[in-house]
Amino acid sequence: MIRLVAIAALPALLVFGTSAADAARPLLAELLARAPVKAGEPAMSPLALEACLRKARELDATGTAIDYQIAAIDRETAEATFLENQINAEIPVLGGYDEPGLNAFQKRVIRHDELAKKFKAEFPLYRQKQKAYDAAVAEFDRDCARGFTASDLGAVKAKLGIK
Repeated sequence: MIRLVAIAALPALLVFGTSAADAARPLLAELLARAPVKAGEPAMSPLALEACLRKARELDATGTAIDYQIAAIDRETAEATFLENQINAEIPVLGGYDEPGLNAFQKRVIRHDELAKKFKAEFPLYRQKQKAYDAAVAEFDRDCARGFTASDLGAVKAKLGIK
């Protein structure tokens, strides 16, 4: 009658800990906040600076999208945990439920099962996106580590419409 298998599914998935995710760094703001190099010091070319600013904007958008995705997963995980606790508390008294009470209980179990299946499908995709994003940020950090001149920054910001 009632599929209680779903009740056991989510706790195992929660071991991965969705809340361990870090929010995306504001790469464009970090890049713009850097102090320009002094005259005579090695600096990246204006073309390289432009590429870094474009990449920072792109990574900021990707990071924000990933942050929204994990926030949605966290909300659904919280709902599933709430349902699981409610279901576990009700199991001992199921025999005393009337038909509407049993139907309501079964709806909670079904919703919990739906959330567990959704988590199983979505969390691995999130982890893949996060891993790719982290690799792209590491590449950005490596490729855009050099300094730049204030005049190049001003010119590239104007070209890209960055305030």
